[in-house]
Amino acid sequence: MVTEPKKKVSRKAKRRHKPTEEIIDYIVEIENWDFTYWLALNTLRNALDPYHEHRHVEIKGRLLLPTGLKTDHMEVSLFPSISLEEERRKELKPIAVGAIEVYPERLVASLSIPSDALTPILQMLIAGRLKFVVMRGSKFRYRSARLHSYSLGTKLEEDENPEVVLGPEG
Repeated sequence: MVTEPKKKVSRKAKRRHKPTEEIIDYIVEIENWDFTYWLALNTLRNALDPYHEHRHVEIKGRLLLPTGLKTDHMEVSLFPSISLEEERRKELKPIAVGAIEVYPERLVASLSIPSDALTPILQMLIAGRLKFVVMRGSKFRYRSARLHSYSLGTKLEEDENPEVVLGPEG
């Protein structure tokens, strides 16, 4: 009894393509916000800058879309970064603009913004004009989602309006 050897499948045939990632909108209605600033001496040896500065805008709100999650409490943190300024960011090869993490009692989004965008964002928040944060990214996987884009707005565009998706009763 002689058995024939199994035919080997070429490596090309074995490769599987990654399925296309489903992109969804995360829409947050802004309820309140806070701004934190601190400045400290940079005590690291051979530091490029003698100071260490931290600015942080935290927006709290209610997640309108997607629905069906355990909580609708959302915290969105905006972190200004000088590396995102127009002349500096040309060399970057980003994979996301931010991420959302799921915790039992809330969802937390961390977003980088160009440092020069901080002033107009704060002005609009102080005036009470910003009403929504719309983030677009992947579905949750292992309690996190990668974000591809976000916007802060005074109103929702028609294709982002939760009433169009959910109906007037939500």
